[in-house]
This record gives sequence, structure tokens and C-alpha cells, in this order.
Amino acid sequence: MKTKRLFVFLLALFLVSPALLFCAGTKEQASTETKDGVITLSVYHYLDQTDKTTAPNFQHLVDVFEQENPNIKLSFEYGYGEAFHDKLQTMAMSGQLPDIILLYPGKRTSQVTSAGLVQDLRPYLAGHEGEFADMAMQGQGEQGEIWELPEDISITSIMYTNNRLLKQLGLTFPKTYEELLAQGEVIRAAGLIPISIANKDAWPMQSCLAGMLVERAGGMAWFDKALAGEASFADPQFVHAMDIIKELNDKQMFSPGTNQLAYGQGLDDFVNERAVYFIDGGWTVNNMVGELTDQQKTYMSLESFPDIPDQQGKSQSASATAGQGFGMNAKLSDAKAQAAWKWIWFYSGPEGSAIRQRYGRLPAYNLAEPADADPMIKKLIAFAARVPMGYVMDSVIDAEPIGTFNINLQNMMFGTMTSTQVAQELETMVQAIGR
Repeated sequence: MKTKRLFVFLLALFLVSPALLFCAGTKEQASTETKDGVITLSVYHYLDQTDKTTAPNFQHLVDVFEQENPNIKLSFEYGYGEAFHDKLQTMAMSGQLPDIILLYPGKRTSQVTSAGLVQDLRPYLAGHEGEFADMAMQGQGEQGEIWELPEDISITSIMYTNNRLLKQLGLTFPKTYEELLAQGEVIRAAGLIPISIANKDAWPMQSCLAGMLVERAGGMAWFDKALAGEASFADPQFVHAMDIIKELNDKQMFSPGTNQLAYGQGLDDFVNERAVYFIDGGWTVNNMVGELTDQQKTYMSLESFPDIPDQQGKSQSASATAGQGFGMNAKLSDAKAQAAWKWIWFYSGPEGSAIRQRYGRLPAYNLAEPADADPMIKKLIAFAARVPMGYVMDSVIDAEPIGTFNINLQNMMFGTMTSTQVAQELETMVQAIGR
């Protein structure tokens, strides 16, 4: 009889235990989210923690925020390069997104933003739209949704120039692509790198050069047609842009072994004056503020890539986009949602933007140029004001085709693919998923 009662008790325990475990799990989760009045928010951020400039600067922002908001604790997980995007896609597919996520305004993180996984920030932002650059407030969703609040205006294709070396070599900044190529032999003969760029991570050649060259080769009207499916990425305009990258590589204009150089090496070679030119984004001014000497800052300038043959786009144009920023999980509500918005607004609003501007960024939030701004920051602000801006490819083309395109650019430079093949495969992939 005792055995029978024990069996019935164990059976009942087994049947109810999942519910008990679920309730226990829910209480445990709630206790970790809000404990002793402190709300803990999980955050997935794009950051190279080995970067001795950017990482400490970001930590300073976090410290200031948490000092001002002692009831909010941010728990970070970091990713960098393609590893960040791969894990973000896994999180999205498994339904395990954190509370706050670093997102991009275009299609780079569309697996999250177009899937209803994050909140539209417009209700929180209401009344403050006019405080940001127009580019930053362009709708990111089909109905004009703002999935992430852009932290900056990201100019991705700046040709940083060492004018001291140019003068020493008897050269001046080239007005045309042909003039640039002609300088290569003189620069290499002096033991210097013509154009410093490090492409091991595959994205720099696309983000910092290819998009600008595509706009120069085809013009914005053609680029818009290609994005809409009214023209093709396999058209001669696109192939022409790829041909230029191939020629620059074949004629040894890039850093030796560029596709084996980790990102950061390009800046290192430029700062240490081993390279005459350096192609990268405006964000790298953040590093230059601390790494260049005061004397170096007097002869370093920010320039646009010279005009290319048969150019259809605008002279002096650069590729640019509203920058990435933080968004919040669609599941957040009430106190957690308000806490998440506090961080998002702090980071991209007036306070965080002022801090990041001092570190060399170009905030999306409208700020006056500080009188005591570093010379490199002033040069970045002046550059942004004078150049026409085109598309960054990874902001207007989906993540999967862009990931393949990045690798194909490397293959083209290695000689295992032609410019036409690179262009055709991008067109094929874009057609397959729909524009």
C-alpha cells in the first residue's frame, strides 16, 4: 500500500514539476532583472575590446551613465567583425536577443530589424527628431520606423593624406586616378606604402572603397536603379568599379599583403608614417586624436579619392550613411523598456554625443563645434560639410549577399575571380532574395 502511494506521489510530482520549474525560472529571471531596485539590462555591442582607444572611451560612457542612473546596470557581451553579425543572426533565429542590441540603419542587420524583433523608437523619440541630422532621421522600416537611434553620421571612404611625405617626395595630392597610379612608383621607391588599407576582415575594401567607386562609376541615379532592380549589379558601371580595385591591387598601390592584414594595421602604418595615404572611415579620427602628435596633426589632411576615368558620379564624393546605434528588444515593456530607452537616449542624445565628439566622432545629434576641439575633429567636421555623399554598400544591400561580396573582393584580388564574376554573383544573390 505504501509502495502504491509513493508511486502516485512521484507520478503527481512528475506531472506538475514542469509547471513548478517554469514558475521558478520566471521568478529567478525576474529577480535578476530587478534586484534591490536595480534593473539589469543585457546588451550586445559591436566593439573590439583590444582597441586601446575605442574600448576605454566606450567604457567611460558606460561609467558616466551608470553613475547617473544607479538603478540601471548594463551587462555587456561584445562581438567584432563578421563574428558579431554571425552571432546576431543566431540570436535572432533562436529567439534569444538581449534587451539592447547594436543595430545598423540599413540592411546589414535586417535579420533583426525586418523581423519584428525590435521596437520602433519613434514614440520614445517624439519631439526630438529635429535635434538630429536629417540623414539620421530617415525611416529605417517600410512604415518609417526607427529601429535604432544613430550614434553618428558615418563617412566610410576618407583618403587620409600625409602632406609632409608628399612634399618630401615632390608630389601633390592627385586630381585624377591616373595621377594617383603614377605616384605609386615614386612612393614605393622611397620604401613607403602608397595606400594603407588592411582587409583581412574583408569588410574594409567594400565599406571604405567599393561603394564610393560604384557611385563614381555609375552615378546615384544608376545606383538607385540597381537597388530597385531596374538596373543590374552586373552592368558595366559596376564592373568598372571592380576593375579599379583590381588594378590598384595589381599595381601594388595597397598595403603589401592587404588581405592578410588585421584591421588596425592600416592606421598603424599611417600614424607611423610608413604610408602616404590611408583609406578608412571617419570613425578612425577617434584613434588619430590620441595617436597622432600635435605636429603630425598640422600636416595630415582628409581628402576625397581622385576622379576616376569615365566618371558618372559626383567629383569628390564619399560614401556615407547614418551610423549604427542601439535598439531595444520588442519584448521589453514598462520599467525595463524605459530603462533601455534611457541608455539609448544617453548614448545617441546630447550627453553621450558630446562625449563622443570629444573623442573624435561625428555625432548624428546636432552639436556646435567645440572651440577646443582637436584639430583632427575640426578637419572631419569640415570634410563632412564639403563633400557629396553616396551609399555605403552594406547599408543598402542585405547581409548575406554583402558577406559573400566581401569575400569575393578578396578572391578577385587574389586572382581567383574576375571583376565580371564578382559583379554577376552579387547580382545573382540579390535577385535570389529579392530587392
